[in-house]
Amino acid sequence: MAGLVCAAMLAAACSDDEAAPRSTDNVDAGEARPDAAPPSEATDAGDAGDAGDVIEPCSPGDERKATVGAGGAKLSLCGATLEVPEGALEAGTPVAITVVAPPGAPWFEHELSGPVFRFTPDTGPLDLPAKISFTRDTTKTRGPVLAQWFPEENGWGEYEACFKDDQLSLNTVHLGTFGLMQDVNSYPPSASDQGAANVSLTLGDVTTSWTVPGNGGYSVYEPSADSRSFILVARREEGEHTQQLDIRGSLRNGEPATVVQVSWLTTDFENGKSWSWVEPIHGPPTSFTMTETSPGVFSGEIHVIGHYGEETTNIDVTFTTTPVKYRPPPSYSCGRPEGDPR
Repeated sequence: MAGLVCAAMLAAACSDDEAAPRSTDNVDAGEARPDAAPPSEATDAGDAGDAGDVIEPCSPGDERKATVGAGGAKLSLCGATLEVPEGALEAGTPVAITVVAPPGAPWFEHELSGPVFRFTPDTGPLDLPAKISFTRDTTKTRGPVLAQWFPEENGWGEYEACFKDDQLSLNTVHLGTFGLMQDVNSYPPSASDQGAANVSLTLGDVTTSWTVPGNGGYSVYEPSADSRSFILVARREEGEHTQQLDIRGSLRNGEPATVVQVSWLTTDFENGKSWSWVEPIHGPPTSFTMTETSPGVFSGEIHVIGHYGEETTNIDVTFTTTPVKYRPPPSYSCGRPEGDPR
C-alpha cells in the first residue's frame, strides 16, 4: 500500500545521484507525450550561474531554450529551473524547458499544482545528474509532491524530492515531463487522537479493554482508487510503562477485508514480552472478519498466533471502530545516498 500499511523507502532526491520513483495509479491519458511548441530562438547559456527570466503568463507552448556552455547551463521558466552541471552534456548541446499540456490526469484525490514542464534533452540519460526545481504554491497548507510522466506506463510516478525554501527539487540523469501534485483534501497535522474505537484484547489467557482515542491512540484510514488501508492503534498506561496494540489491514472494494499485521508492544522490557504477527512472514491469520455495521462504523474479530522469538501465544481481538480519513504528509529528503563519495 502506498501510504499507511506498506510505506516504501525511496532514494534521496536532493543528492547528486538519481532518485527512485514511486509508481502510482495508471490512467488512460491518450497521447503519451505532448508535442512541444515550435522552437524559440536559442541562446548560449554560458556559465552555469546565468539564469533565464521567467516568462509570464505561463501556458502550453511557452518555452525557454539555451545551449550548454563551458560551465554547463541554467535556465528558468514560470517557476521551473533546470541546472545542467559541467560534464553532464557536451558543450553546444541545446537544452530547454517547455510548458506542455498535462499528458494524463493526476492520481487519486490529487490535482496539478501549477504547470507541467518538459525538460529536454530527454531521449537518454545524462552523463551527470541535472537539477530540476519548482516553486511551490505557498497558499497550500500541505506541501506538494513531485511527479514525472512515464509514457511507457501511461501514468505518473512520484519522487521523494527535496523541499527547502518553498522549492521542490530533484537531481536526476533522466529529464522528461514533470509537474507538482497537490492533495485535494485537508488533514490534521498528525494521526494521534483521531478516530474512535473500543477494543477487547485477549493475549494468552489475559483479557484487557482498550479505548481510542487515549494516550495518543488513533483509528484512521487512507483511501486509494480501489481500497482503503486502515490502522488501529490503541495505547494504555500500566504503572510506569506503556502498552500498545497495533492492527493494520485493508478494505478493498467488493472484496473481503484483509489484515496484514497485529502487534502488542510493551515498554516493560524486564517483565513483559512484545508479540507480533505479520502476514507475509507468519502466514494467514487463524481467522479475521471486518464488516461495516453502519455508515463509517466497522466491527471486527481477529485471531492470530503472536511471535516472540521462538515463543508463540494466541492474540484474539474484537473491536468496533469509527476511523477517520487521513493521509500522512509527503515525505521529502535532501541528503545524499549512502556511498556517495562527494
